[in-house]
Amino acid sequence: MPTTNQTNEGAPRRPEDSELAAETADTSAAGQTDAPAAPAARSPSAVTTAAAITGGFLALLDTTIVNVSLEDTTARFGAIDQVHWVVTAYLIALAALMPATGWLATRFGAKRVFIGATALFALGSAGCAFSQTLTELIAARGLSGAAAGVLTPASTILLTSGVPRERLGRVQALNGSVMLISPLLGPTIGGLLVAAGGWSAVYAVNIPLCAALLFVTVRWVQKDAPADRGARPLDVVGLLSSATCTVSTVLAIHGFAGHGLTARTDLLLPLALAAASGAVFVVRELRTRFPLLDLRLFRSRVYTMAAVNILCLGFILYSPMVLVPLYFESARGETAVTTGLLMSTGGVGVVVAAWLSRVLMAKAGGGATVVIGIVLTMAATVPLTRLASDTSYALLCASLAVRGLGTGLTIVPAMTRAFQSIRPDSIGDASSQLNLVQRIGGAVAVAVVTVVLQQAAHDRHGLVPGAFAHSFTWLLGVYALTLIPALALFAADRREQRLGGAGT
Repeated sequence: MPTTNQTNEGAPRRPEDSELAAETADTSAAGQTDAPAAPAARSPSAVTTAAAITGGFLALLDTTIVNVSLEDTTARFGAIDQVHWVVTAYLIALAALMPATGWLATRFGAKRVFIGATALFALGSAGCAFSQTLTELIAARGLSGAAAGVLTPASTILLTSGVPRERLGRVQALNGSVMLISPLLGPTIGGLLVAAGGWSAVYAVNIPLCAALLFVTVRWVQKDAPADRGARPLDVVGLLSSATCTVSTVLAIHGFAGHGLTARTDLLLPLALAAASGAVFVVRELRTRFPLLDLRLFRSRVYTMAAVNILCLGFILYSPMVLVPLYFESARGETAVTTGLLMSTGGVGVVVAAWLSRVLMAKAGGGATVVIGIVLTMAATVPLTRLASDTSYALLCASLAVRGLGTGLTIVPAMTRAFQSIRPDSIGDASSQLNLVQRIGGAVAVAVVTVVLQQAAHDRHGLVPGAFAHSFTWLLGVYALTLIPALALFAADRREQRLGGAGT
C-alpha cells in the first residue's frame, strides 16, 4: 500500500533503523535536536474524535453562516460599506492568530488550548449576539475570529496527534469531510436562523453549542501528552511578522476584490507590507533556535507539494461559494433558504469522498487521488459554463454532488499526505501552516471571482445567467492549472516510493 510505507525525503536509509528512527534522524540533521520525543502511537477515543470534529465544524461553519445575515445586519446598523468589516475582521483575526497554535499546543497541551479557544469563541459569539452598535459587533467578530484561528488547527492536533500512520487516512478523511461540508451547510443553516430569529441568531446559536462542547471536552476527552512548559519560548518576532504578513495579505485581497488592479493604495501598499514582513518571517524562522513555525518541514518534497496543492484546493473549494448562491438568488429568484438547500446537495458527494478517498489512496496513492479529484471537479464544472435562466435544477444538483465528490478527493488526500510525510511531533506546526494556506487560497478565490463576476456583469448589464456562465468558464481554466501541482505531488509520491523500495 503506497501511502503507509513512506519516510521524509533525504532521511538516512539504514536497514537496522525503523521508519520513525529514519524520520527522527532527518529532522535532527535539519537542526531540530531539541525536539521532544514523538508520543507513542495511539488512536483517539470516540468522544475525543467527536469533540475535535465538532470544534472544527463550528469554527468553519462560522465562515459562511454569517454571510446570509449581512442584509439584516445592514438593516439594523446601516452602511453596507462598513458592515463588510464584520466578515473582514473575522478573517484578519483568524489569519493572525493561527500560526501561534503550534506553540500554544506545545506549551499548554492540545486539550487545554482546545478548551480555551472554544470558550473564547463562545464569548465572542455572545458579544456579537448582544451588540448594540456596529463597532461592538466588529470587535466581537474579531474576538471570534481569533478564537477560530486557534480552534481550527487545535481540533486537527487533538484529532491526529499520536495516530498511527496507517490510520491517518481514515482520520483525515473524517476531518476533511467536515472541512468540506461546513461551508456548504453554512448558507442553509444561516438562512433558517435569520428567518427564525433575525441577524443575531447566527451568533447566538454558538453559545449553547460551545457550552455543550466544553462540558464534554472537560469531562470526557482523554488527556493528551503532558505540556512541555520548557520546550521553547514564544517567538515574538516571528508572531508579529507572521501576523503582519497575513493581515496585509488579507487586506490586499479585499482591496483587489473591491477595486481590481486599479486599487493603488488598497492593493499595492498592503501587498508591499506583506512581502516585506513575509521576508522577515522566513529569515527569522530559518535562523532562530526556537521558531514559531518549523519551515524546515518544506524540505520534504511531499510536504511541499501537498501544501501547494492545499493552497490551490482552497481556491477550488471556495470559488463557487460566491457564484452558485448568487446565481440561484439573482438569476433564478430563489430565497436564501432554498439556495442553501440546493447547495447542500454537494454534501452527498463529500460523504462519498470520505470513503472513496481511502480506497483510492490505498490503491493508487495520494497524488493520483488528487489528480482524479481535480479531473472530476473540472467535469462537474462544465455544465456550469452553460448556465441559462432555465437550466435544469436536477442537472445543477447532480453537478454540485459530483463537484463535492471531486473536491473531497483532492483536499483529504493532500492533507493526509502532508501529515504522513512529517514526524508526529511536527503535527502542530503542520496543522497551523496547512490551515492557514487553505484560508489564503479561499480568500484569493473570493477576491478573484468577485472581480471576474463584476466585470462579466458590467459587460452583460446585470447579474444575468450569462455572467455566471462566463465566470465559470474562466474558473474552469484555473482549475486546469491546478493539475500542475497535483501531478507534481503524484511524481513526488512515486519518487518517494522508489526510494523506499531501494532502501529495504
